[in-house]
Amino acid sequence: MQRTLPPFRADHVGSLLRPKEVKEARAKREKGEIGADELKSVEDEAIKRLIKKQEEIGLESITDGECRRAWWHYDFLGALDGVKMVPV
Repeated sequence: MQRTLPPFRADHVGSLLRPKEVKEARAKREKGEIGADELKSVEDEAIKRLIKKQEEIGLESITDGECRRAWWHYDFLGALDGVKMVPV
């Protein structure tokens, strides 16, 4: 019998691949060609599609695929108190 309530017997661990439009929007944001709101809008649409795809294939546990993260360890480490991110 398929389990429909948590805890589930499998976990999704890690990021999903970022869609092309998210990569392009991030590159434009880094160049100052678009603002943070426009980048967020592109990410929002990509996340909606990622969620829809997971629902379509029947996953019971859904993730945003870490679509807003550039690098998991930068986002994590940069949020720690006393840590300063320094470009190399």
